[in-house]
Amino acid sequence: MTVFTCASTGQSITLLGEPKISGEAKVWQTNRNGYLAKIYHDQTPERVQKLAVMIAHRPQEPNSHLNHISFAWPKSVLKDAQGNCVGFLMPEIKEAKELINIYNPQKRKALKLEVDWRFLHTTALNIASIIEAIHISGYVLGDIKQQNILVNDRALPSIIDTDSFQVRNPVNGKIYRCPVGSPDYTPPELIDKDFSSIDQTEVHDRFRLAVIIYQLLFGGQSPFAGKWIGAGKDPDTNDRIRQGLWLYAPYSFIQPVEWIIPLEIVHPEVRRCFLRCFNDGYQNSNLRPTAEDWVKALRLAVNELTICAKVDSHYYSQTYGKCYWCDRAIKLHIDIFPGFAKKHTSYKDKDADAYISSGIARYNLGDYQGAIDDYNQALKINPDYALAYSNRGSARHNLADNQGAIDDYTQALKINPNYTDAYINRGSAPYNLANNQGAIDDYNQALKINPDHALAYSGRGVARYILGDNQGAIDDYNQALKINPNYININSNYALAYSNRGNARYNLGDYQGAIDDYNQSLKINPDYALAYSCRGNARYNLGDNQGAIDDYNQALKINPNDAHAAYRMGLARSALDKQGAIDDSNQALKINPNDANAYNNRGLARSAQRNKQGAIITLSLIAASLIAYSSIPIIFANNFNSAKNSNLEKDYVKRCSVHVNLKDYSETVDDCNKAVKINPNNNEAYFLLCSARFHLEDYSEAVDDCNEAVNLNPNNDEAYFFRGANHIMNGNRSQGMEDLRKAASLGNESAKKVLKDVK
Repeated sequence: MTVFTCASTGQSITLLGEPKISGEAKVWQTNRNGYLAKIYHDQTPERVQKLAVMIAHRPQEPNSHLNHISFAWPKSVLKDAQGNCVGFLMPEIKEAKELINIYNPQKRKALKLEVDWRFLHTTALNIASIIEAIHISGYVLGDIKQQNILVNDRALPSIIDTDSFQVRNPVNGKIYRCPVGSPDYTPPELIDKDFSSIDQTEVHDRFRLAVIIYQLLFGGQSPFAGKWIGAGKDPDTNDRIRQGLWLYAPYSFIQPVEWIIPLEIVHPEVRRCFLRCFNDGYQNSNLRPTAEDWVKALRLAVNELTICAKVDSHYYSQTYGKCYWCDRAIKLHIDIFPGFAKKHTSYKDKDADAYISSGIARYNLGDYQGAIDDYNQALKINPDYALAYSNRGSARHNLADNQGAIDDYTQALKINPNYTDAYINRGSAPYNLANNQGAIDDYNQALKINPDHALAYSGRGVARYILGDNQGAIDDYNQALKINPNYININSNYALAYSNRGNARYNLGDYQGAIDDYNQSLKINPDYALAYSCRGNARYNLGDNQGAIDDYNQALKINPNDAHAAYRMGLARSALDKQGAIDDSNQALKINPNDANAYNNRGLARSAQRNKQGAIITLSLIAASLIAYSSIPIIFANNFNSAKNSNLEKDYVKRCSVHVNLKDYSETVDDCNKAVKINPNNNEAYFLLCSARFHLEDYSEAVDDCNEAVNLNPNNDEAYFFRGANHIMNGNRSQGMEDLRKAASLGNESAKKVLKDVK
């Protein structure tokens, strides 16, 4: 048994089974679910440096919204017992076929794959989208070939062997070249060149991408195939590429034969891209269409495909005007998209299904509005189509039209009361509308139909957690994990059931239990930034400041824009290193300039650096102000029905108190200002203004608001407390302490605590 160490996590990685052997490495299964290990035969310093750059600068995942892995990118270096880099860990691409099995009709038939021309268009579009993302990040693939692209049954491709890419270090500009290339995919200017001595550009990839797309759309044929009619020996494919010889080149010596699929059947924009690449691009490589150009052209093409009226597996471009595949099957007695002749079913049902298929394809491409348009058409044809309502609800949900989604799921359930997925989908929509009890009802109904639905348990756990039922949430997460120990909540890219259960345990004060769950969550997904951040919170509460700092650092490494992790790291560091705490707070404020907690933490650390007494006062004020905030809704609950306040004014004040408790201080100021415009004598509004401005560090304005509150009610102890706090934070300690003593004399417990702390 061979065991290596994952450099990023320190975990042991055990190699399992028999490896797949390539020219430079062996690829092994591992004990880490969903990950493979690539172990090189011989390691070099340059390869180690290249891997470090790739791991530190991963391209943006273009299909994250579909929970898909678009490229098997190096995850972490693997080290042996001596600390030497031996290879790397990478995600495993499961349940996908090599590209040749998708575009080659004979191989599709042998594997019994149900693939049509729409599927191939969609695959081509997704490949172009992935390569566009890679190019945007400054990488060049260098060796695009059919073996390095895998495709799943959703027409979603994944590129493997990414460590062969050409890599440029964005820090120092050093280029790590792609040393290999594949015949039939190499652009003419690079044929017979030494790749190890050439710095390639994305312009070279443009040629390779065009060849791949051509093979997908034209039955696996090469753009350089055809009958040679020139003098002398028939040149091989590489020589044809070198000379720019293809069927549609000017004065070409290649003629089509009857089995070659003509260029005219594709959408005009796709056709133009091919002509630009192989004709214009032969003269000037910079004229080849970019990956982005292909994405635009193929998106148009996919949207204009229409289903054949005769055969259920035939699609053709509306611009071509007829089904080429039917004509070809009659002429050659070969159908590369074999299907079934359509029965004489109603025109209504036939077209409704076609719109459903189109809607699903558009949804998978992220075109949610286009999907809605297709489902609308399906429902015009068949108003009782439950699937159309449910699918339209999902598309509306992704466009944040939650009420529209709920309406669609409800209609689907009227048609089919046992539609489990519709209950679960509707459960997630009320959750977004804060109707968590409604969500629970839907999950309950789904579980009556299917008691073993892990997603229903997990969704109900989320709703119970939000409603404060932490134990009920834990019970649901337990059940979801019992059904599927590696269960990931597919409604959210970051919400793991283990982590959710950890959050519930955290709220119950079971910090060690929460840590155990976060640990399990991170075993399943080591890139789960939120789990690191939450584990840091639990460690902080257990007094493990250094452990908390380590977790916050890891969360920020994965998500550098996590202001909360930066703020919390400053909080943990304040007990160990005041300057470090200030630096962390600065980082949090750089990410989110409105983070009042970070301002407070920085103020505490700075005060501690200046004088101990000032720090005690500041700390006491902050803690006491938070206590005061928690009682704000109670303080004014009995005054909301005051005859002095109009309904509108009353609503503004109610909303202000909610904003304060949610720490939406800017919103509090806006609503309170509206309330005092309606009623300049609204004592509650002035007080809420004062308390919000305290946390916005607008101390002078806060003092003015507290003055108004005190003038309207000389016995308002909270107003005196906050005016005193603002005076002190604004540097007027003497006046502030006087106000605090006044507040304490009126019975204010927060003021008493501050005065006690600073004695």
